[in-house]
Amino acid sequence: MPNTITTLSINNGGLMPNNIVTDGFTVAEKAGNSMIFGKMLKFTIEGKYKVDKTDNLPDNTTLVAVDVNTGWVKWQDSKPIEHRITQPGHLHPDRDDLPDRDKTTWQPGLNGEPADPWRDTRYLRLIDPRTGQDYTFVSDTYGGRKAVGDLKSQIGNVRFAYPGAVPVVQLGSTKMKTSFGLKPRPEFKVVGWRDNNNSGALQLTHGPQNKGGDQNPTEIEPPFHDEIPSLDEELIPWE
Repeated sequence: MPNTITTLSINNGGLMPNNIVTDGFTVAEKAGNSMIFGKMLKFTIEGKYKVDKTDNLPDNTTLVAVDVNTGWVKWQDSKPIEHRITQPGHLHPDRDDLPDRDKTTWQPGLNGEPADPWRDTRYLRLIDPRTGQDYTFVSDTYGGRKAVGDLKSQIGNVRFAYPGAVPVVQLGSTKMKTSFGLKPRPEFKVVGWRDNNNSGALQLTHGPQNKGGDQNPTEIEPPFHDEIPSLDEELIPWE
């Protein structure tokens, strides 16, 4: 059965940064029918970020978070066969809103018991602005969803005042309570903000204003000064 993804490609598979030079490098290649852009990142039980199931990224690697897909993925015979991506601005559905609720039809999991074919999954797209390398962090665990959810919340808060804000994040880990004790989970620590509408670091203001009306600006800037490409993805709502 073919893998179906209800989403459109991002700018025909290419990134379109602001104020780009129009030349042959702007001709986008077909991205293919995949949710993974660039190299896949997975969080390990050792608290590391593994690249394409081989090497680990260095600790505290800093990347730019440019987009995220929130969706349900259906698995069959150990392969994803359907992706249902939630459209931006819509409420992500509950499991009860999906089909395949009859447990007698589920395939056995690793423990031999029937396993739900639908997995609540996050695809966080990241870019290394030093090299232009794409990464996609993928997780269908509670800890991974929690990390992405926390990042979404921070982005939403900052974008109330700065609509073009794009976070620079440090890949880290933190501890969470489980039935087996404290275990590591991913954490995306925001260490800076870039303005996706205008090249450069954002100047975030904080604290009370003085009598002269001057604000106390705090520039949160990553250790690089590259222009961060914008990302404009259109998603098709699923039935």
